[in-house]
Amino acid sequence: MTITNEALPELATRQQVALYTQTSVPTLARWAAEGVGPKVTKLGGVVRYRREDVLAWIAASTSQTV
Repeated sequence: MTITNEALPELATRQQVALYTQTSVPTLARWAAEGVGPKVTKLGGVVRYRREDVLAWIAASTSQTV
């Protein structure tokens, strides 16, 4: 399954974010526990990632080389 910017839902699962960022689900879980990575939102104990938080995290984590 390929996730594009348009296909990343407003509230994405950890699996969807892992596919989008080409990161493993366990890595995202570890980052959440460590307080790094995209901001996590919990809805009734279920982990979700808001699309705007994922995109902001990517933008903040991206460095340009010259």
